[in-house]
Amino acid sequence: MNSPNKRIIISLLVNIFKAILSLATGLLIARGLGPEDFGILSFLLASFTALRSMLDMGTSSAFFSFISKKLQSKKFFITYLVWLMIQFILSLLFIGIFAPNDWIMHIWQGEFRERVLLAFMAVFFQQQIWGMLSHIGESQRLTVRVQSINIIVAAFHLLLILGLYYFFRLTVERIFILIIIEFLLVAIIAWWTFPLTYSNETKTLKQIIQEYKKFCLPLLPYTYLGLVMGFADTWMLQHYGGAIEQAYYGIGYRFAAISLIATQSILKILWKEVAESNEQGDKERVRRIYERSNRVLFMFGAVISGFLVPWASEIIHLLLGDAYSGGVFVLSIMFLYPIHQSLGQVIGTMYYSLELTKPHAIIGMIFMTLSIITVYFLLAPANVIIPGLGLASTGLAIKMVLMQFIGVNLSIWWLSRSQGWKFSIFYQFIGIGSFLIAGFLAKESVSFLIWNGSPQLLQVILTGLLYIILSGVIIYTMPWLLNITRVDIRKYISHAKSFV
Repeated sequence: MNSPNKRIIISLLVNIFKAILSLATGLLIARGLGPEDFGILSFLLASFTALRSMLDMGTSSAFFSFISKKLQSKKFFITYLVWLMIQFILSLLFIGIFAPNDWIMHIWQGEFRERVLLAFMAVFFQQQIWGMLSHIGESQRLTVRVQSINIIVAAFHLLLILGLYYFFRLTVERIFILIIIEFLLVAIIAWWTFPLTYSNETKTLKQIIQEYKKFCLPLLPYTYLGLVMGFADTWMLQHYGGAIEQAYYGIGYRFAAISLIATQSILKILWKEVAESNEQGDKERVRRIYERSNRVLFMFGAVISGFLVPWASEIIHLLLGDAYSGGVFVLSIMFLYPIHQSLGQVIGTMYYSLELTKPHAIIGMIFMTLSIITVYFLLAPANVIIPGLGLASTGLAIKMVLMQFIGVNLSIWWLSRSQGWKFSIFYQFIGIGSFLIAGFLAKESVSFLIWNGSPQLLQVILTGLLYIILSGVIIYTMPWLLNITRVDIRKYISHAKSFV
């Protein structure tokens, strides 16, 4: 199971199942908590997801790049684990003891210290501790084990949330406690059961620190500006819009993740293969991996988003109820966000795996500075000293889509120029526009042709079938969208028939 293609297939299948479980869990939480508390939950999780970059300082990316390109010593792994423990203890002391109450109340918009502390611990165990272990597993091609754990955790979490929902015991605090316990147990099990291989290389602590310094130092301004941008987005939405607007955006963000299934499935595998190929000096393989993944992932996201955008209203009312009806337009916009986010994650992976941290940081800082200015004018009300448009969650959704498009294409342009690869942006407009038109056309055609009282599930199925046909026509008519030819398409169809 060490072949990249086999690992991608396994990862994709697992991520599809995991996405279904995670979406079901998110919907249960949203319905059980209601818009107000769900907005608070989303705000706390988003704020600590942004703040963790202040602690991390780019070391997690450096760690994965180093262990991906070659085997490292046991001391190397233990050094990183100690670094994580230092982050955890210092943060725990600051939030739990040293930070004045006024700071806690102002930064987290009136939330009490205990809840903030639980939110920090939940995010740290889920993203930092499990992130480290999944990095280690993927670096040694243990994709099946890593993804199996992901599925078990997602299923177990859904069952526990279902139990709390059924017995009316669902609260923000209990959700955080569940996350902490789940990922603490998973981390212990994974640490002792992964069959890891270490190198015999001997490095001093000073040499290890120097490696991290070379990789991370150019990233520090980028990392801290990223903290400001990420925290500013969620803080200004909470401050100017309130918890309910935060809930609308949170729902849109969770649903938008559906379009990232394919990207999330291959990202660490891509990182591993590119880092290893670059270390071996195989530049041609690096180019092939990049070009193959770039177009396919972009179009995969465009196909899914093109189908989901027309159904935003039905999704909200059917799955969440009228309490979330104000978030329909936000959800429609957010379905477009993952299309370029997938490109952004691929391009970011390329920069990190090729260790091009300095240009990545410079481009990122330009993008984030513009992003912070843009989000203020979209979210701030008209009656403040520097007036804004007061668009709340709609404004944040617009900002995410617009700035993602600009930042990603700037990054692609520089990487293509530096590596001598061809740069094109035309396929993005044609691809997104074609699949959106196909999505609306499929839905409206089915609505027009079948009787008004037909079950909604039947409409969805028929629309989906028609949309698949239209998407196939688009791809066959314009195969260059995927950077392939019609001959390639016929080969894939022939292989599929043989497999069946």
